[in-house]
Amino acid sequence: MTAPIASQLRTLGHLEVAEAQLAPLAIDGRRPALALSPDSPDAVAAAVGIAAEHGAAVAPRGSGTKVDLGNPPQRYDVALRLHTLDRILEYEPADLTVTVQAGVRLSAVQRRLAADGQFLALDPPHAAEATIGGILATNASGPGRLLYGSARDLVLGMRFATADGELAKTGGKVVKNVVGYDLNKMHIGALGTLGVLVEVTFKVAPLPRQERALWARFADLAEAHGFSGRLYRSQLAPRAVELLDAAAARQCALPGDAPWLVLFHAAGSPATVARQVSDAAQWAQADGATDCGQLDGDAHADLWTAVRALPGTSVLDGVRLKIATLPTEIVAVWEVLERAARSVNASLTRIAHAGSGITYGLFGAQNGHGLDLAAAATIVTAAQSVVLPSGGSVVVESCPVALKRHLDVWGPTRDDFPLMQALKAQFDPQGLFNPGRFLGRL
Repeated sequence: MTAPIASQLRTLGHLEVAEAQLAPLAIDGRRPALALSPDSPDAVAAAVGIAAEHGAAVAPRGSGTKVDLGNPPQRYDVALRLHTLDRILEYEPADLTVTVQAGVRLSAVQRRLAADGQFLALDPPHAAEATIGGILATNASGPGRLLYGSARDLVLGMRFATADGELAKTGGKVVKNVVGYDLNKMHIGALGTLGVLVEVTFKVAPLPRQERALWARFADLAEAHGFSGRLYRSQLAPRAVELLDAAAARQCALPGDAPWLVLFHAAGSPATVARQVSDAAQWAQADGATDCGQLDGDAHADLWTAVRALPGTSVLDGVRLKIATLPTEIVAVWEVLERAARSVNASLTRIAHAGSGITYGLFGAQNGHGLDLAAAATIVTAAQSVVLPSGGSVVVESCPVALKRHLDVWGPTRDDFPLMQALKAQFDPQGLFNPGRFLGRL
């Protein structure tokens, strides 16, 4: 199959077939037969159509910052590298909208918007390298989702290549246009299993005039959690409220010794920020903080860069979990994670987007030999036991490939899985897009 499909794809962009070129594009140890960097959205659609003719499995790829996410691919023939689609197509500052190609890096978009005093409210891990398409395909988010929401709240429209080699469009380019919004949502977080994103329109926001962080240390987890809840439920409208354990605080170079730390991100006018931080500092003292302080300027920027990066930290031969639950259940989840880590002699780092109930747990071996399969499975089972009964989710974002062969990293299928199967059958009847990598090994 490789020779016939290669000759057709070669006309659509830069084609790579050498093993040395393909090895870095491997997914869970499986390398593609070839890789194409298409030179236009039309070339993307044409490439998908050619792949469909040959029954070749296609994996869209951005910068590869989230390549560990998902189950091992059942087939992987063509790596569709979208880094060549890196243009900002249309920007209307007065309308608060921007249209970009899927391969452009978020950092490039932010630089362009900042020139007009605006920004795109996405702050995922690896924000400097991550591409727009990859961020949407994985539904990656960060601390700022508390105030601005996730990608599903920011996308107005998109274009994507369908399994029959055509370009389709959904949504629009104005903030009030909600036609097709559900179709936008369907592609976000689907790991490229329903189509290949080539173009996206977002609503953007004004940059705040001032930003400042308040950090507060606590000796008691329940007190720290209670303070975080007081912040995100208040009228202060924080941009972010983060809860960190001692290991996470060390990685973010935060001062103090107490084991639990809350971060409060204030943003707005100078007067607003001053009032936010003043009120938060008073509340921290009343709620039992042992120490607190403030950061602004470069120190503030460096702090939030570290906080955003932490959930994407690579844990060599370890396990990284993303847990979604009610914000009120974070303490119970953290306690279960700690017991699981102790039971298998693993290191543990925890950070939570306190207002949205998203916890990241990073487990690593303390003996330098990695977590064995039994230890990794124990950690996942422990997390699922406390989270799943209350309707939450546990996603294994990174783990040894051996563990992926024994469990679905997305967790058990839900009641809506038949609908997901029907959507996959409708949009990708041949199973060409990332086969096996999504929930239920779709």
